[in-house]
Amino acid sequence: MKKYGFFGGSFNPPTIAHERLAENISEKFNLDKVYFVPVGNYYNKAGLIDEKKRFDMLKSIKNDKIDVLDIELNSKKKLLTVDAFELINKKFSSSENYFILGGDNLEKLPSWKNSDKCLKNNIIAIQRGRKLDNIIAENKLLEKNKNKIFEFNANNLYNYSSTEVRRAIQNKDSEILSKMLNKKVYFYIEKNNLYKGVE
Repeated sequence: MKKYGFFGGSFNPPTIAHERLAENISEKFNLDKVYFVPVGNYYNKAGLIDEKKRFDMLKSIKNDKIDVLDIELNSKKKLLTVDAFELINKKFSSSENYFILGGDNLEKLPSWKNSDKCLKNNIIAIQRGRKLDNIIAENKLLEKNKNKIFEFNANNLYNYSSTEVRRAIQNKDSEILSKMLNKKVYFYIEKNNLYKGVE
């Protein structure tokens, strides 16, 4: 049986840090592939560029271990996490699926709608700072489902954020951008004149 990871986010834009996380998670958990799952235009976030452009940037960094999934795009309404999980599980019904979340989102997850359904899935929690054991111990729902939650320690990996990238674009700091972005993503941003004047 194939094992796949699904990494959701805005990827506005995708950074080297996103790539390295996907590659390292794939290696640690023996995943056949990690799919980036970008949110659609419905997602209410300042400075979010069009879903097609974010999808194209992610497509440009595809390789043997990284792919991109458009399951949340073209949606007329905001998808809840549980909706996205169900759509993915339906599409990938014959594989063992893992959903990749930041540790901060795992902390918030118990307050989300249908969080109990979300936690019936395998969750890989990206840990930076606070230890996963402490986060789980503080919440009964997480504690109850801890056998489905797996930790990935990302403290030693790049931590470039998309916000930093957008700021560097505005400052025309090509040296920083060349470190933070895949060359193909950087070329796409330059070619399409993206993130100019966007926070």
